[in-house]
Amino acid sequence: MPNKELNLSQWSVIAGPCAAESRIQIVESAKKLSESGVNVMRAGLWKPRTSPNSWQGVGEEGVNWMVEAREITGIAISTEVKDEKVLEKTLRAEFDVLWIGSRNAQCFSLLEEVGKSTSGLRLPIILKRGMGADLDEWLGAAEYITKHNPNVILCERGIKGFPKNTRNVLDLQTAKLAQIRSGLPVIIDVSHAAGRRDLVTPMAYAAKAAGFNGVMIEAHPDPDQAMTDANQQISLKSLDLIMRKLDRIPSSL
Repeated sequence: MPNKELNLSQWSVIAGPCAAESRIQIVESAKKLSESGVNVMRAGLWKPRTSPNSWQGVGEEGVNWMVEAREITGIAISTEVKDEKVLEKTLRAEFDVLWIGSRNAQCFSLLEEVGKSTSGLRLPIILKRGMGADLDEWLGAAEYITKHNPNVILCERGIKGFPKNTRNVLDLQTAKLAQIRSGLPVIIDVSHAAGRRDLVTPMAYAAKAAGFNGVMIEAHPDPDQAMTDANQQISLKSLDLIMRKLDRIPSSL
């Protein structure tokens, strides 16, 4: 059953593998994440990839792994919704949180359908910022959901820019303006912004110190062997250390 007490407007950490790869990986990750104090476990089941020849994720098989992990540990579970069919499957499995990735951040028909389908549930919906979306475009996209379901969390995950040493440019300034103007919670996906694990820790600290509502972090039992985005995933042990240090950083929420 979904976690009815989940409140992502407070400081929250959403963490887990970029992609679900096996039952053992998901269940063991859930145990470690729960012990570390993570609020929500994330894992991609249906992976929108740049190339159709890239691995597209485990799909529906992974739903059972996620549900089992929640039953064993009590941790809330989250995955990405890439289309209406996936939305139906995740709602049937009663996921606690859904997110819409940057590739679909302005797919208005999907945004509206997500809003309508979750309107009575008030299910938390994370909307990532589009790769090149400005503030008005980001907030406008959110309105397609909030007019039906107000429980939306904005997620800054970096935008395309000139630097070649990071995957994206982490735009905390626009993220803060989004938080102020919309009144919605804003979390920071430090993993996708950086694209490299050595920047995950300092950017997570910066996000809490700046008064954001949480962070999303990709953490894997064996990051170097991950099937997707290996360079930006940290180990579960490293995540535990981050969690302890985050506890010592005051939040201005």
